[in-house]
Amino acid sequence: MEFYVPLGCRGIVFRFGTFLIGILGGIAYRKAARRRSPAASDPAASLALLELLALD
Repeated sequence: MEFYVPLGCRGIVFRFGTFLIGILGGIAYRKAARRRSPAASDPAASLALLELLALD
């Protein structure tokens, strides 16, 4: 059930803070994604490939 509680000025600060957290989180994610190697993007696929290579 949704409800609304008027927050006044605190609501504006809350919305700005959550917006800022979203922006900073996106920046941190993009920086971390650039540092990762392409092989590390899907560990299940890389393990399956290693197993296939070990069998041959």
